[in-house]
Formats: sequence, C-alpha cells, structure tokens
Amino acid sequence: MSTTDASRLPPGRYYRKELVALLDHCTQVPLTLLLAPAGAGKSTLLSQWQARPDIGAVISLSLRPADDDPVRFLRRFAEGTRAVVPAFDTSWFMPFDVAELPPASIADALFDALEQVDEPLFIVFDDFQHIRSPETLSVISTLLAQPPGNVHLIIASRTQPAFDVSRLRLEDRLLEINAADLKIRREEVTALNAGLGGEALDDADMTHLLSITEGWMAGVKIALLAAIRSGMQTLQDFDASQPELMAYFGHAVLKGLPDTARTLFMQSALLDSFNAALCDEVLQSDRSARLIEELSSRELFLIPVAGQPGWYRYHALLRDFLRARVAIDMPDCITAIHRRATRFFVRHQNFRQAVWHAKRAGDDGLFIHSLEQAFDYWLREGYAAHILDWAETLPDDVILGRDELAAPLISTLTLSRRFFRARYYLDALKEAPRSGEAARDNHARVIDFLEMHLQLFQHDTDFMEGANLSLLMESCGHRDIRAFSLAMVAYHHLQHGRLESALAFSCQAREVLLRLGHRFTAGYAGLITALANHQLGHIGEAVAFINEHFHNTTRDCPTWSLWATGMVVVLYDQSRLTEAQQLCEDLLPMVSSASATEVISTVYLTLSRLQHLQGKHQPAERMLEKLLGILQLGNYERFVSMTVLEMVRQAFTAGHWARLDAVAERFDLAGWVADNGAHTPHTYSQSWERKGLAAAYWLIANGRLAEAEAVLQRLLAVVKTAGIKTRASIMEANLLVIASKQQPAAEQAKQVDALITRHGLLNINRSVFDEAPGLASLMNRLWRGGALMLPACYTELFPAVFDVAPGNDPLEVDPDSVLTPKELEIFELLQGGLSNALISEKTGTSITTTKWHLKNIYSKLGLSNRTEAVLRAAPR
Repeated sequence: MSTTDASRLPPGRYYRKELVALLDHCTQVPLTLLLAPAGAGKSTLLSQWQARPDIGAVISLSLRPADDDPVRFLRRFAEGTRAVVPAFDTSWFMPFDVAELPPASIADALFDALEQVDEPLFIVFDDFQHIRSPETLSVISTLLAQPPGNVHLIIASRTQPAFDVSRLRLEDRLLEINAADLKIRREEVTALNAGLGGEALDDADMTHLLSITEGWMAGVKIALLAAIRSGMQTLQDFDASQPELMAYFGHAVLKGLPDTARTLFMQSALLDSFNAALCDEVLQSDRSARLIEELSSRELFLIPVAGQPGWYRYHALLRDFLRARVAIDMPDCITAIHRRATRFFVRHQNFRQAVWHAKRAGDDGLFIHSLEQAFDYWLREGYAAHILDWAETLPDDVILGRDELAAPLISTLTLSRRFFRARYYLDALKEAPRSGEAARDNHARVIDFLEMHLQLFQHDTDFMEGANLSLLMESCGHRDIRAFSLAMVAYHHLQHGRLESALAFSCQAREVLLRLGHRFTAGYAGLITALANHQLGHIGEAVAFINEHFHNTTRDCPTWSLWATGMVVVLYDQSRLTEAQQLCEDLLPMVSSASATEVISTVYLTLSRLQHLQGKHQPAERMLEKLLGILQLGNYERFVSMTVLEMVRQAFTAGHWARLDAVAERFDLAGWVADNGAHTPHTYSQSWERKGLAAAYWLIANGRLAEAEAVLQRLLAVVKTAGIKTRASIMEANLLVIASKQQPAAEQAKQVDALITRHGLLNINRSVFDEAPGLASLMNRLWRGGALMLPACYTELFPAVFDVAPGNDPLEVDPDSVLTPKELEIFELLQGGLSNALISEKTGTSITTTKWHLKNIYSKLGLSNRTEAVLRAAPR
C-alpha cells in the first residue's frame, strides 16, 4: 500500500507495514494461522493486506456462530468463490447434501473444483473460532493433507483450530502469526493516537501504556480514547477498572464459560502464574488441567511463562479485572487461597511467590515466618536483590527483632558493598535484646561473625591485621558460621599470596558449604580454588575446574556469574578474545551490584583491555575510571592498584606519554620508586606488586632502564618466594625484553627458550604478552627468522602475535644505513625513552620539527609508533 493509501485510513486505524509484509509470506505456504485474543488486530491486518492492489484473487469470509452448520459454511464458501473466481465451476462442488456424504468425498470434490482455478487463490476465514463442526473441520483437514498447489488458506481465530497442523509445521509449510507478533509498537501507538486526534505522548506515558497493555491493540485504543476524553493523567491511572475494559472482558472472556469453569478461571487470577498442579491444590479442584486446556484453546489472554513449560499467566489487565470480580463476587475465598498458595510455594522453594502470597493473606505470623525461610534460602543461593527488596518494606524493629532476618540482610549488604547500611544494622543489632541464655549465646556468635564478615569485605587486605583467624572456627559450634569462616580465611590467604593455604581452606570450605546447602558461597570458594591453582601455575587444573562448573551452571543461577568470571580469564589467556568480550558484555549488567569485588574488577579490567586492543582507547579509559569509582565504596587498595597498572600499561603500549605521566603523577609512582628503591617487603602484597610493575613501565618510558630492571628484580624475588608462578613469568618476561636490547638474536632466542622451559609454553599466554610489552614482537621476530622453534598449535593460538605474512621486519633494518645524522640522534634519544619535549630540548629543535623527524624515522624503519621504537630496538 502506498503512502497515499495509508493516509486515507479511517480515524483510529494505522497501516501495519511490517505485519503486512510478514503476512505476504502466505504465498509460500498452503496454510497461514493468525491466532490471538479478541482485539489483537487480526481483522485489521487482514483487511490491510487484502487492500493491496496486486494481491490477486481473494475469497474472504467473516464467520459467525451460524456458520458452524456445515451446509451453510460450505454454501457460503462456494458462493463467495464463484463471485471472485468465475473459473470455479460449482458443478464440480455442490455442497447441498454434505450430511449424507463422508468428509473425504466432500474434500475430494472441493479439491477437484479448486484445481480448475489457474491463478493463485487466497481463501481467508476470519473469526474461525466459531467453527466447531466435526464435518467442516474434517473437510478442511483432509484438503490440507494434499492442498492444491495454487491455493493458500489463511485462518484468523481466537482459538487453535481443531485439526492437526503438525505435519505442515514440520515441513515448514505453515506460517504462524500470534499475539506476540501482533503487539502494537511505539511508532504505531504514535500513529494511532494521531489518527484519533490525541495529544502527543511523552516517553513516560508511552512506556507506561505499553507496559500495562502489553501491546494489546484494543487496550491501547481504549486507553487513548479515555485520555482524549479525560486528560493525559488518565493514562497513568489506566487499569482494568475502565468501564470499556470491564464490558469488553465481561463479554469477550467470561461470557459462555460454564459456572464451574468461570469460578476456577476467576480464582486462578489470584495467582501470578500457575500450572495444573498448583491450581488443583490451591483452588481445591481436580479439573485444572482441563480448564487450562480450555482457556488456552479459546485464546483467553492466557500467556505461557517463558522457560517454564506448563506454566501460564494472564494478561495484566485481564488479571486485574478478574481479581476485582473475585473481590466482589467471592471475597471469602481470597485469604484461604493465599494461605494454601504460600504453603505450596514454600514446599517448592519458590520463595518470591511464597512471600507474596503470605503478605496478601493478611496473616502477619505467616508472612514473617515465610520471610525468614526466604531470607535463609536467598542468602544460600545468592539472590541478594530479593533480600534487599523485601527489607525495604519492613520496619527496622521487625528486622532487628529477629536474627533470622537481620543476619542475612547484613551479610547481603556487606556482599553488595553497602557498607554504611551494614554497619548501621550491625550496631543496632548488637543493642537488640534477646531473651533466654541459648538465644543470647547464638546472638553473640552471629554478631561476631557479621563483624568479621564486614571487616573482611570493607577493609580487604587490612582485614583484622594480626588477628588469629582460626580462633573463630575453633570456638564456634554454629555449622553455617564455621563454613563461612573457612571461606573467609581462604580469601584472606589468597589476598596475601599464601596460595597453598588458600587452596586448602577453599577446598574444605566448598565441601562443607555444599553439604550445608550454601551454593553461592560454595561457588565463591570454588572460584578461590581456581584462582589459587591458576596463580600457582596449575593452569590445566584451574581451566578444567572452571570449564566444568561454567558449562554445568545455568545462566539464571547466581553462581553463574562467578564461574563466568573465571571463564573470562580462561578465554582471554587462550586468546579467544571474541568469546571473552561477549562474556564480559553479558556479565557487565549482572555485576553492577554483585557481591564479589573480584568479579567486578575482572570484568571491567578485561573489557577495558579488549577495547584497548581494538583501538578504542577512550572507551577503555572510561571503563577504568568507572571501576575506580566503584572501588571508592571500600578500602580496595589492591583492586585500585590493578586498575592503576592497567591504566599505565595502556598508555605505555599506545605511546600516550602525556597520559602516562598524568597517571604516574596521580598515583605517585615516583613516590613508590623512592620508597621502595632499596626495600623489599617480607611478605607478598598484591597492591605492592601491581603498583611496582606500573612503576617499572613508567621508568622504561622515561629511559631509566637500570632502575626499571632493579624494580623488576625485586618484584620477581617476592612473587617467587610466594610461589605465584603466573606473576613470576610476567616479571621474567619484562626483564628479558629489557636485556634483549643489548643482545644478539642467538642470545635472545636462548633466553626465550629458558623462559618457556621454566614456565611451560602454554603459560606464556595472552596475559603475559600484554603485561610484558615487547615480548610478543621479540618472539615473533625470532620465530620468523628461524631462531625460535614453536609448534603450529601455539602460533595459531595467537594469530595477532605470530602473523603468517611477514612484513618488513624493523629489527633487520640497520638505522645507521637509512637514517640521516639528525634522525639517528633523535632515534637514539627515543630509544632511551625520552619524551618529545626532552628530545627537542636535547637536539635544539622545535617540537614540530621533532615530530616530523619521528614520522620519517618510523617510515624508514618500518615502525608503527613510538612504543615499537622503544621496545623493538635492533641489536647494534
């Protein structure tokens, strides 16, 4: 239809271009089904599709209840066909005595008659839900078993036709358009509203309208008309109490249902979602399955719940309408239904529904008891948001009066980094009285644990400095607290580089936590196990452990984010960068309020590094700044140091010297060098090590190679003593890159071979290449020159490093032979790490002239940027 045609539509109509195009696919199949509730727009779509000038021959019948008589139905069809297609010979098909003929014979006669039509023929039956006659349905079913090639049947109905279409579906010879397809879109609402003469809708009104109506066309139109009559505020107040909606639902939905079915139908609306078992128990019925089947076949706004086979819900407006009718017609049943629903959902551990129904039952004791069970379950499973949401609805005295509510809430606030609120509730809980000696003793143990828990997550590596961490476990008889304490101790040892202890405690913690049903904290203990193994150099064990649990955990499980975080590290190290990025992007919205800072930092740092590798430097920098903002919520020095290291590394590898200097000044790297110039700590500190590596990059960039080498040697000594092999390989690789500047190729290859021998080839991975700038180019040059032998499976794993199409190797070009004296002078200063300003000062040239010389130098030596010039110095 042209724009002109669309503009001539009557008020209250709009042209559904995309749906008309979808319906056009009916030309490719023998049967098209439009199945949707009343008011969804089926008839509107059919009329717009038929109005197209090039559509061809269309027989269109709008059916009524009287058409359920097979003689009347077939006679109307024959007359309509003869009026549209003169070639249709009624002598082949005379539907007068169908009651006396078997359906197969009638279908054969109809088939023979339709075969006489040469041109494509479209047969449209609207409101087919009125057709229930077995004879009529059998004729159509038989015809569809072997349809004429030029005939296309289109059926629009509120109910599923009572004939089998499974064969057509399996053969991809069936086009189905349902209620979801027919949902009205934002731009269509705008067009409809304009056609009705309504005031323009703002974003909030539009969003609310589409949400409350769920895109149901009739509901949207009724709401817009109400807004035109009574003002835009009507849209915000729009609900099922609108007189038009009540009349519509009363006529289109309730009318025609038997009394028993109507009672069950209305009462089931008290349930947000339901299946047959739930309805049988809660509504005390034995025919719920038949009711659901009946409602589903009638397309009475019954919507399947995604991911839960056999479960359904009602359209929101219909649900509210039915609930209002229940409150008027049968109020005495409401409390009992909610109580029975509470017991059902508690038994099935669906505590969101259990608490919701307990609240609506109006029974305070049932509600609080259900909430205590829910808080315990949600804490065990990791559903932090549920605890926080319900806690917002409770007075403080209710929470503080029950350890079963207060303890899970404080733990959740701590894990989600809401430290000030956790401290408020914890201090208030200390003052809350408890009656009875046993209750007071248990209360004291809970307080001790919650205090340690908050200290650990808020103060990170400063957690209870000097405390005997095993004391709590030895003295505590509370199994849950002891299990949590094991995980806390494991985490504390991991923070301080005591990897064997972290491994032992985390394995024990995970075993106990799983036995006690604390699946989320057990998953966190498992992540500690994987991280400890990874840092110890047990890469194969760590990767296998993470792979197993990642692939065996569903995405809707809270522990998935933990295993997915470990998987990000695995994928990145294996240079599966596209997969790592996709997983990071999947995790990002999930970890914004996650409990584990390890998870948040890993996702943000990895995604920033991936963006930087793609040349998206500004987004990468913004990601790091956002992470720093998140880390301000606690004393996270070690995570801050990781972020600082990545900031410096990105600036260093990109040759962004001004940014590198700015980051160095902001985080006082010069101060770190001054304070640690001759000092090596006795125990490992992750923040000290990460900041030290950042300082080494800064020293290299400034040409202070001897100082950088000394820093790296001190870092190496500490990580080797701690047994952190992954960090040792990075320090050794950086030292190797510095030393290689003054070595011939044979010695460089010997040193790389030694590095591989010490750590294993697969442990020289993507992270090592990233954090030892220059190693990748060095290994690539030696490999291409034949000095370094590497297996194909390894070089194929890192295509960005070991490119198979060698270009002009810059290290094989002799600068003395291609550079002018001035360029050679500038190149030597550049290799020393001097900035452009210092080079200009040393050579007596302007900044502009220096940059011009540098551009020529890069071109002659085959370099891409300043960093390559610093890191890829040819042996002289």
